[in-house]
Amino acid sequence: MNESNRNYRIAIGILVLIILTLLINNCNDVGSQEKVRKPSQTISREKARVLQKEFVRTRSGILNKALGFEDTRDFWFSLDTLEQYISYVRQESKTRGLEDLGIRIYYAAYPKDGKGQWPDPGFSTVVLVPTHGKPSIGNGFFPMPPIQDDTEDLEALNYGNGGHPPN
Repeated sequence: MNESNRNYRIAIGILVLIILTLLINNCNDVGSQEKVRKPSQTISREKARVLQKEFVRTRSGILNKALGFEDTRDFWFSLDTLEQYISYVRQESKTRGLEDLGIRIYYAAYPKDGKGQWPDPGFSTVVLVPTHGKPSIGNGFFPMPPIQDDTEDLEALNYGNGGHPPN
């Protein structure tokens, strides 16, 4: 994988993680009187704009030139869809005894030759995949951080709405 693809994935990943962090935080019982704490990973809207502008400045043109068209660079899922998906992941993971749950976001693209099968053939998309933790290995001199494995037997989430640039 070349450096520009890697940086592209990092930039999009940061943006998607910000959105998911905010959305996952809102999955708590909205009717409760307890104030919801802001996740430590949140950043200001100004910082988010800086990250998006940096992506456009350093990667968007290169990717669009290579593809021959202006590709999608933002993705939208309704809160209801994300809450339902998170509830599905929690429910199914619980029945499997899985803990330390998360969601990994993969960059993906719809096949160009998939007219009728995919919503936006040739354009980028994201796929959300549930994960679960594995215990860290060792507590010696070089403890390993916890490992998040994809939960292979749970379905992934796709078919959000991709913004057709410039959006």
